[in-house]
Amino acid sequence: MEQVLPYVKAEAEAVWQQYSVEIVRAIYYIADMSGAVLLCEAPDLEAMQDIAAQFPMAKAGVLTFEILSLKPYTGLEALFAKS
Repeated sequence: MEQVLPYVKAEAEAVWQQYSVEIVRAIYYIADMSGAVLLCEAPDLEAMQDIAAQFPMAKAGVLTFEILSLKPYTGLEALFAKS
C-alpha cells in the first residue's frame, strides 16, 4: 500500500481523463479490494495497451494490468430465435 499511496490522486485524475473522453466506460472494485477493473472501449488492443501503460501507477511499476478483448455475447439469440 505504501508503494501505491503516492500515486492515488494522479491515477484517479488519469482515469477521470480517460473517462471524460469515453475510453473508460465503467470502474469496479474487486470485491476483496485488491484492485480495480476498468471496462474500456478503444479502437484496438494495441491502443488500449498504450493507454493503460500511461497510467501513473503503471509507469511507476506499482501496478500490473491485464487487458482482455471482449465481444458481444450472442448466445441468447439462438435460444429465443423464432422457428
